[in-house]
Amino acid sequence: MDTFINPVIYKYEHAEINGVMRTGLYFQDVHGRDWYETLTGWKGAVSLDDDGIVIAYEKDVSYMGMAEGRNVYEVDPLNVPDDVSGNFQYADGVFYDIRPDAATLAEQTQKQLIEDAGLTISILQGAVDESMATDAEKASLSAWKRYRVLLYRVDTSKPEDIVWPEPPSKS
Repeated sequence: MDTFINPVIYKYEHAEINGVMRTGLYFQDVHGRDWYETLTGWKGAVSLDDDGIVIAYEKDVSYMGMAEGRNVYEVDPLNVPDDVSGNFQYADGVFYDIRPDAATLAEQTQKQLIEDAGLTISILQGAVDESMATDAEKASLSAWKRYRVLLYRVDTSKPEDIVWPEPPSKS
């Protein structure tokens, strides 16, 4: 498989098309090869960010957006995973899945739900502390505190068994 490393613009071309001025950019790689001449035999291509994460994938390589310094690699579309952009790193012809596992996603969900509950609790607690809370707000505060405790008790190491507690109503 071929590579197009460290592309730079080497030529600008201005043309009027249907009354609109268009600018064409021509890229060459470290070997002086032109991008438009190089891509003709490619079946697919990925572009990577500085961390090697796939940020673009095209089966029709003519649609691949180019940017100076952004490396492009020829790939066989049959070997490209689904949802490759942002979810995989690419190195030495191999795609590496970098998506978080289910337990990590469960931990992230738990943390976010606890933060959200904490915000609601702090607002309700402020009303209680300032003797401004209605009876409904006092009851809601207790329900939200209970909900937050239940969230803390969720075992995120077994994501397939998680049954998230239902949040209290905000009314």
